[in-house]
Amino acid sequence: MIRLKTEAPVYGGYVIARNEGIVFVRGALPGETVLARTVEKKKDYSVALTQEVLEPSPHRVEPFCGHFGECGGCHLQHIAYAEQVSMKNAIIKDSMRRISGIEVEPDAPLTGNDLLYRHRAQFKVQAPEGLIGFYREGTRDVVPVSRCPLLAAPINGALEKIRSLMPPSGAREIHITCGGMNIPADTGMTEGEASGLAAYLKGSEFDAAVAIEYGKAGFETVFFDGGSESESGHSGRGFLIFDLLGFKYTVSPLSFFQSNWALNQKAAGAVAEMFSQFLASGKDLLDIYAGGGNFSIPLSAAARNITAIEENASSVKDGLRNLEMNGIENMKFIKAPFEKFQSKGAFEAAIVDPPRPGLSREAAKRLLAIRPERLLYISCNPATLARDVKKLLEKYKVASVRLVDFFPHTYHMEVLCLLEAR
Repeated sequence: MIRLKTEAPVYGGYVIARNEGIVFVRGALPGETVLARTVEKKKDYSVALTQEVLEPSPHRVEPFCGHFGECGGCHLQHIAYAEQVSMKNAIIKDSMRRISGIEVEPDAPLTGNDLLYRHRAQFKVQAPEGLIGFYREGTRDVVPVSRCPLLAAPINGALEKIRSLMPPSGAREIHITCGGMNIPADTGMTEGEASGLAAYLKGSEFDAAVAIEYGKAGFETVFFDGGSESESGHSGRGFLIFDLLGFKYTVSPLSFFQSNWALNQKAAGAVAEMFSQFLASGKDLLDIYAGGGNFSIPLSAAARNITAIEENASSVKDGLRNLEMNGIENMKFIKAPFEKFQSKGAFEAAIVDPPRPGLSREAAKRLLAIRPERLLYISCNPATLARDVKKLLEKYKVASVRLVDFFPHTYHMEVLCLLEAR
């Protein structure tokens, strides 16, 4: 055991301490004195787990879930929520300073409910015991859970139902999605149209009997595994509908979407504020890693034309359906990796929302070649964001940085970084 005085927070749910070198400490807050156990030693640093808190931070609270510390889903339940947000802002500032070499002061963070916010969950299945839950921290062992405080109520209800259903043969994971609730009257959607349940049984081939059982339990769509959506069997409509700032937005169980939907609405609104007036003078928008058009569809009324680049076939199918359902005629989807996209004409504005590893070297090169006047980089990893911003500083300056806390009580975060051409 080592006695440590903790310092600043770092990405990954750790805080830094020093003991004959750098120590990344899990389970502690900045400014605490703790006893910790070293679990990993590297040449330049070590990793330790808090065993006892000798001098607690005033921001330390009692975790609200009995699975905390066992289930690997949450990392920060021992920290008051306001302090979690403050720590994430500090991590963004530190990443930009150390990696990009620039000082930034993030705008006011976008936050929402810190409980019952997730509209999708990926439950792990452990055979032959048939355990359903989440992985234990750092292992492939399943911790069975009866409910999760972060999940929307319909998903917790569905979890209770699927325990009594016919076990899907071969399923390694069960993904459950619930549609948008509290639908505004002016969208033209009914509550029933947009509040359904969908399941994706990953690893299980199509089974009509299982589909019928899930249908009786309230799932209007059940997908089974396959190499692509066209090869996957499914029952039901095949997608759920959400309200996206007055637009109908559809999501299939095989497509990525922002599961914290209420906060996604706020984020989409913030993006619209950044671009609407700028685009209104007849400018074109390029949406890179577009998904189903989450951030660009609300801009369709302002832009002259929108080109959405997306590699995932299921997301492109969702996107094309979204255009049709909303009567959008000035937007098109191109199914391709951005690295192979051949730009025809100029784009005055662009949104880029890459996966966690950030931009590849070729993607960054293409983005600099297109050189939109206004560029919004949406990142889920502050370190790769800062690395890519450093490359983009060749032709851009950072106009604003803003945290979107899509995943309270976890170390994950989203950052909106607006850049303007020099």
